[in-house]
Amino acid sequence: MALGSIVKGFLDKLMSGDKPASEVLKETIEAVAGSQPQQQPGARTAQVGDDAVEQQILRNGYVWQPQLWRRHIMTQMFRLLHRKRGLPISEQNYDELLAKRGANYPWRMLRDELHAQALLWRDDAEQFAERNRWFNRTVVEAMARDLAGQGCEAAVRVLNNLVTAGDPDALLAAIKPMEMTYLEGRQKSLAWLDAYKGAGAYFTMKNLILFHNCQLHLDNGQILDRDASMQMLRDLNANPAVNGQQMFAVMMRLIADNNFDWRH
Repeated sequence: MALGSIVKGFLDKLMSGDKPASEVLKETIEAVAGSQPQQQPGARTAQVGDDAVEQQILRNGYVWQPQLWRRHIMTQMFRLLHRKRGLPISEQNYDELLAKRGANYPWRMLRDELHAQALLWRDDAEQFAERNRWFNRTVVEAMARDLAGQGCEAAVRVLNNLVTAGDPDALLAAIKPMEMTYLEGRQKSLAWLDAYKGAGAYFTMKNLILFHNCQLHLDNGQILDRDASMQMLRDLNANPAVNGQQMFAVMMRLIADNNFDWRH
């Protein structure tokens, strides 16, 4: 199978949102491995080609494609907002559907996110900072404390691990006790819910501004152009006083002000 077809398949599956990102990556790595020529007994081992994407997939299962700007997040966002067919988008739709996802979902999502951040930390400082803004040590600790307060021993072990977790790799390793822990019936952490909303809103707005001609409207009636809208969005994201709920509200206003219909 040609590498281009493999990468296209990877992106299509990722954008669909039907499978977790970790599962899509695993399937892609297996596809790349299966595309390598089979060696005859005694033959010289084939070398990885010069293709940068192929090398990235085989080395660590991650494709550096900043031009995508996490577009699958925008797709997922509008699916949640449009949960009730025929009705306008609403935050209530989003909240109701997110509430139906089990208590283990935040930790599975967090594991995939921290794994990606550990890779970005070494290779792409800008994207790492964007993502770490929402899912970081503070959020992990708050999530663990919430569960520990509900009597979860694994969460206590996570808190102990965090004492020596000094970098993204160690932060990822710190949450390992949660992998085999059944959490159904437990409450989701408010810190995770806020971070999930904030990250989703930020990357959705980034795509709306960069690729769908949406512009931020100010209270005084001024409409910012593309560059000014992006700068204001970056400023909001860099401001630690702006929480996820507030970022979500900015996104809802951006959608309304631009009369954006994702179905067209």
